[in-house]
Amino acid sequence: MISVTDSFFEFKREVSNPKVKLSFEWLRENCRCNICYNNITNQRNIRIIDIDPSIQPLNFSTCGKEFVVNWSDGHKSVYDLEWITSQTKVESGPQEVLWSGDVSREVEHVTANEVKSQHGISRLVKSLLRFGVGFVTDVEPSVAATEEVIRHVGPPQHTLFGAMWEFSDQMDHLDTAYTNLALDPHTDTCYFIEPAGLIIFHCIKRNCSGGQTILVDGFRAARQVEVEHPQHYECLKTVHTEYQYIEKGYHLSQMSPVISHWPEGKIKQIRYNLYDRSARQVQPSSETSQFYKSLRSLTSAVVNPADQWRLTLVPGTVVFINNWRVLHGRSAYTGARTITGAYVTMGNLLSRARLLRLLL
Repeated sequence: MISVTDSFFEFKREVSNPKVKLSFEWLRENCRCNICYNNITNQRNIRIIDIDPSIQPLNFSTCGKEFVVNWSDGHKSVYDLEWITSQTKVESGPQEVLWSGDVSREVEHVTANEVKSQHGISRLVKSLLRFGVGFVTDVEPSVAATEEVIRHVGPPQHTLFGAMWEFSDQMDHLDTAYTNLALDPHTDTCYFIEPAGLIIFHCIKRNCSGGQTILVDGFRAARQVEVEHPQHYECLKTVHTEYQYIEKGYHLSQMSPVISHWPEGKIKQIRYNLYDRSARQVQPSSETSQFYKSLRSLTSAVVNPADQWRLTLVPGTVVFINNWRVLHGRSAYTGARTITGAYVTMGNLLSRARLLRLLL
């Protein structure tokens, strides 16, 4: 059933479905005919300034799965009703699972051969969407073999650390990660305007004691703060703090809230790195005291040993971590170990998920 009210069409295709309101202007701009839309490049041809903001339908009708509108500017548009319905929905994917402790039995472990198939890569990406973690096993312990596995999800992101990186406890960069010291759980590249979406680790050489990897579900920690201290959660999503990285030739900086959200309200990203927070005062500065109380609440939810997943990275197993959600750290170690890996942008991860029909 389709009706007209003010400057909107109201659609109700089934009794059980809610009404959907679509503005005349939006429908006219999104005509998919060959004049208004380039179906080869998937881009509009029509400009917004060419559309009368008071555009009106002269008449309209449905024919099977098509909706036909004759507009007051003399144009005729034919829309697929399924397409219209899909444009009114927020993109959704597999249900996120908040977790604490060891969830190794829940997340996916895909072999290097399996990840080459659509079924295998789908399992890995779905695990990243649901839990923020996934593994690829039976990988040759080399930079080249690790890169080959990573590229099934997306190309390595080139940063000041390179595209594929390899590090031990040599201070190749001015970062605590390039030592054998303990690292509290954190997310990487908070000082980027857009932090890396995935961080991938492969321990290709290990002759050491200690050096356990620590993983924490940042979304679970954030929701814990929201339940226990809602005023602290509100502060963490509104007050901006600066993250920075400084070494010769680089001074990267970004002001951002600790917690950000997608438009529909779901948590989008955690920027949590106590190492990279600068001395610059938070904004607004009047919230400094409240910010420290709030950051302590979140930190308490992060460092609780019962909520941490501890595992040992070994040659042959590559771990993929959603850097917008899952915090990673490590215990101190003695001896030698070498890690290779890379970053992948969130855009490339989500692109792969859409191509696999995991986001709709």
